[in-house]
Amino acid sequence: MSNIDVIFCFDDYFSGIAMDFYRRLIISLALVSGIASALLAVTYGVTAPVIEIREKEEQAKALENVFFLHPANSDKGMTIREIADGVSAVYAPSSPDIPAYYAARGDAVGYNSASPIVIMVGFTGSGADARELLAGYVDESRLPPAGEKGHYVVGFSVVSSEETPGLGERVKDTRPPFTWSQFIKGEVPPPDPDRSTAFQRQFRGRLPGNLLLRKNGGDLDAITASTITSNAVTAAIQNAGKRLEDALAGGSSLASAAR
Repeated sequence: MSNIDVIFCFDDYFSGIAMDFYRRLIISLALVSGIASALLAVTYGVTAPVIEIREKEEQAKALENVFFLHPANSDKGMTIREIADGVSAVYAPSSPDIPAYYAARGDAVGYNSASPIVIMVGFTGSGADARELLAGYVDESRLPPAGEKGHYVVGFSVVSSEETPGLGERVKDTRPPFTWSQFIKGEVPPPDPDRSTAFQRQFRGRLPGNLLLRKNGGDLDAITASTITSNAVTAAIQNAGKRLEDALAGGSSLASAAR
């Protein structure tokens, strides 16, 4: 056997080893990928319902905060029924068949582009005088004219937000309740029991299509040093209004029954 034949033999031998190595490597990678995909699918199957339940709970809490954050109007006899994705009708005990209010979810990107701000917005119902429905939520000077039946903003509550702490995250603030320690110190409780902030209250009694910050030519004040977040809240309220109108115009049996 010549030197050339020996070289070819070694070449074939090592080529075979290399091919066998790569073949096993490909099979191993395929098996690992398959197992990983199966584990991810199982994990998603287990966690998805939990995440969905948690999101529903957060939305329900935000929805109740819209109407019940003001103690003077905390009618616990209200019934809330979902009529479309992200849209609910709110019935008062005195009118169990006609919604007194609606609530709709809205979202918009704020300062943190990776996580949009999600809010729940309350609106007056279609079949009642908006002025009467807003009484207690809005100063009398800002109530709509008698007989108006549009979907006016009652208030909003944040479902989720990951804005800058101390700045944009203040959109989630609520005024703390008056405490005994404040009373002992001689402080006087505020005349208005409403726990929402001035930023939140200024949206009440307005139609969602007529919302602009002062910087944009409107009359709404932004959260200090958080114009982007404030603009996002404005956009989210407008999106919630559109979601409500689309749901009521959609023709579903639930939405039709709730008109």
